[in-house]
Amino acid sequence: MKKVIKVICFAVSLFMVLGAFVFGPINTVSAKETSTQKKVLMVIAPKDFEDCEVVEPMAILKANGAEVIIASTTTDTAIGINGFKLTPDIRISNAKTDDYDAIVLAGGTGVISHLWDNEELRTLIQQFNSQSKIVAAMCAAPPALAKAGILKDKTVTMFPWDDGIKELTSRGAIYVNEETVTDGNIVTGKNPAASKSFGLAICNALKIRKFSKNILMVVAPIDFEDVELYAPKTLLEINGANVTVASTTTTALGLNGSTCTTDIMISDAKATDYDGIVIVGGTGVIGSLWDDKDLRNLLKDADKEKKMIAAICAAPPILARAGLLKNRKATMFPWSDGIKELTKNGANYVDQEVVVSGNIVTGRNPDASVAFGLKLCEELKILGN
Repeated sequence: MKKVIKVICFAVSLFMVLGAFVFGPINTVSAKETSTQKKVLMVIAPKDFEDCEVVEPMAILKANGAEVIIASTTTDTAIGINGFKLTPDIRISNAKTDDYDAIVLAGGTGVISHLWDNEELRTLIQQFNSQSKIVAAMCAAPPALAKAGILKDKTVTMFPWDDGIKELTSRGAIYVNEETVTDGNIVTGKNPAASKSFGLAICNALKIRKFSKNILMVVAPIDFEDVELYAPKTLLEINGANVTVASTTTTALGLNGSTCTTDIMISDAKATDYDGIVIVGGTGVIGSLWDDKDLRNLLKDADKEKKMIAAICAAPPILARAGLLKNRKATMFPWSDGIKELTKNGANYVDQEVVVSGNIVTGRNPDASVAFGLKLCEELKILGN
């Protein structure tokens, strides 16, 4: 299992570093925080915790106003599977349930030997649950909840590892292979890739989710560029934006196989409801969105109100055809037919990663997805929130 988890975390380690860059150093809590603030006890193994399963949920919780206390079996520096170092604030043995609103167990192979059968942690978990406080665990950590006897008839997820799943089901839990599951006061996450949705689910359970901006992201019903949706969307959400996904269908399919359940039809969206509109690229936009009249009218309405309008890859010609790029600089995927759509509608094409011209932001290609997302946050003045 350890080898498998390491492979997965390597794939998301870049995002972990990005999260640290966006939020800055992860600091211990301050005594100056207000008493109305939600307090979360995050428990990690003293070694081989899953780095991103600590960094991302902690950053998201802090971004939404929570105070996070790190606990482990010792206050010596803990080292993650990928080398991230973190000094716990307290020992598990010194933690008191009454001081916190939630307990969160990060995963990683270290939890199996250090936390699954830790009696002090087991008692804490039982106390949190008996008070109906939020109890959350992800990846390899949910069996610690099962061993504490709190998952009977509860629907949960975890890393899809047979031995771990048996620990759940043999104690009455109902296992489902989903990214994040909330059942009552119990929140569980599947694997390192679920770190972001896990953190957001905990915020939702604590009712502390903060939204500083409302953004509409538009995708083609088929063949949208997966990374151009998920990278900017993740950055926007982590920085406090509420993202609504729109298309012409209730389910959209990405070029690389992802499935996205949309929140709203483009025809039902109103520019007044959003602070910005972002159009995702991919070959599917050419046939389905370049000439979509509802989208074109939506963009015109948003532009009249000087709201942020953005498009990436094959999507900027939609802005050009709506008459929004006349005498403006813009970039897009370096494809001659697409560039002609820009220039014949008055745009000045420039071959750059990301271009900002007034309230318009354009991105070049999938490789620009992170830079594009960061620029959106910067233009919305939410970067680092």
